[in-house]
Amino acid sequence: MKRIVIGTAGHIDHGKTTLIKAITGIDCDRLKEEKERGITTELGFAHYKFGEDLLVGIVDVPGHEKFVRHMVAGAWGIDMVLLVVAADEGVMPQTREHLDICELLGLKRGIVAITKTDLVDNDMVELVREDIKDFLSGRSLEGAPIVPVSSATGENITLLKDLIEGAAKETDERSREGIFRLPVDRIFTLKGFGTIVTGTCISGCINVGDEVEIYPFNRYAKVRNIQAYHKDVGEAIAGQRIALNIQGIEKHDIERGVVIGKPGTLSPSRRIDATLKYLALPLKPIKNNSILRFHIATMQEEARLVLLDSDAIEPGEERFVQFVFSQPLVMLTGDRYILRGPYAIQTVGGGKVLDILPGRHKRQSEGLSGIYALLMHGSDADKAEYHLLKAGHGGLKRELFFMLLGKKEGGVDHTIQTLYEKNKVRIIGKTVVHSKKFTEYKEILVRLINDYYAKNPLKVGMSREELRMKLPQVEPQVFLAALEECIQEGAVVTEKDKVIAKGKRGTQNEDIERFKQVVLKRLYQYGFTPPGLKELSSELNKNEQHIKDILESLVFDGKVIKIKGDMYFHRDIIEDLKKMVVAYLTQKKEMTPSDFKSTLDLSRKYMIPLLEYLDEIKLTIRVGDKRVLRS
Repeated sequence: MKRIVIGTAGHIDHGKTTLIKAITGIDCDRLKEEKERGITTELGFAHYKFGEDLLVGIVDVPGHEKFVRHMVAGAWGIDMVLLVVAADEGVMPQTREHLDICELLGLKRGIVAITKTDLVDNDMVELVREDIKDFLSGRSLEGAPIVPVSSATGENITLLKDLIEGAAKETDERSREGIFRLPVDRIFTLKGFGTIVTGTCISGCINVGDEVEIYPFNRYAKVRNIQAYHKDVGEAIAGQRIALNIQGIEKHDIERGVVIGKPGTLSPSRRIDATLKYLALPLKPIKNNSILRFHIATMQEEARLVLLDSDAIEPGEERFVQFVFSQPLVMLTGDRYILRGPYAIQTVGGGKVLDILPGRHKRQSEGLSGIYALLMHGSDADKAEYHLLKAGHGGLKRELFFMLLGKKEGGVDHTIQTLYEKNKVRIIGKTVVHSKKFTEYKEILVRLINDYYAKNPLKVGMSREELRMKLPQVEPQVFLAALEECIQEGAVVTEKDKVIAKGKRGTQNEDIERFKQVVLKRLYQYGFTPPGLKELSSELNKNEQHIKDILESLVFDGKVIKIKGDMYFHRDIIEDLKKMVVAYLTQKKEMTPSDFKSTLDLSRKYMIPLLEYLDEIKLTIRVGDKRVLRS
């Protein structure tokens, strides 16, 4: 069954809610206050089934200027608009503002209903019809069907239904593929069920039992039940009005405006690149750094406007801009937004999201026009390459491409494969890195190793982990791939855990080699009680760092054994120790610390570290306060 969502638009008291009831039999005014005042203050929802092949959901929006935020929330997920104009008043201020909003949201299909025809004569109806035609001239709904109706008498209601059915059949259904998103417009609880959220599913699909994330709050829940148009379903798909009964979160933990999605599939933004069309209104220019109200989906937030190519934007102009938000918002590239004045008095413009993770642009710089042209008109491959270069050495996780390109999985895979075949990218696990940035990363790696050796000629090399931490931050698998290529290309070599500059291993001068032998001789002479770094430094008349570098080099070569607490022993001394302990335990079966101390005539300073070392190398095992040989 095809599913389409229609939204009403029009001035307050022009009969939108009454018209929906005449079409569907459903009263969208559910609140006591709405019924008492006779006006809609919240979003209302209805649906109508045309045969077995078409189900139309209808979103009823408030017409009062105070509730335009709710109107924007309702209009954001619709596929076509039903513009309502009362025959006794004609086109009014909210008629104009609502149509502006629909156009800014990219809605191009709709029907116009002239309501309350029972209150006027035919001549007045025709005057209103001509007024509407003039109003729509040159606009997105120019040429849309205009039908006079009366909800009171039923005049032309059947004709209006036929027009809705025809337009809905010609409207493309939203794809069930892509990222699941449900912008929440209502939250409530039911006894025995818990928290329920409602909204229009604008993309993707969701099933009972799925885990979901509440963005941007980083909270998680599980879908317990799904209703679509008041019927339990196992799966909900794009284009449906749905209610999710979610477990694991309370009503007070979330709020209207959040987006329900699958875990890890959306990325909240604090800064975006976008287009901005300033409506041709009799208003002052908007200056750079102005604070405005930004509406997207069911969310509203304050935003600072950064005009990238000018100091002000005039009414009627369209510009490349950035928005900086006081709180993170959830959106995808290609989404449309509405902009209202700082006190939410009037809609001033809107546009399209171009980049949800941009950097800070230098205002009025030369490259901005090229970026704008690419984000507006570039191919998916060009855009992907731009985002990868912007991401730097770390590249991008594959999931981020869905958000940045606003594409489905298959389209993203094709784009990445196209770049790979042109040698533009490296695919490393789930991460994609631009080839240029990967080459730069390898160059930095080699340079770091060479600089390290130049500054530390006595050291064998840098440990892999130390090297990784000194490099630009990337996923571990990207680091390993780069290191492996550097080794294959002969730029560096590795021994054990050390990364060494090419040709530097084993090239120390004769003086250093002679000094190593001096150190080895001293350690052998001290036996089981070697001096610390400070004492050895004083004795050999070298600074402590120099002595430590020499000792670490000897450790790497396997000629010195380092034991916890920065104790360095000659390898032969440790071998002698192992033989003595094995001989003792073979005969005595067990050894206490005092046995060990008296056998070797050691102080506690050396005794404890040596005993623990023997345990670490699995020669002995501690049983109570005694040691025995490991079997």
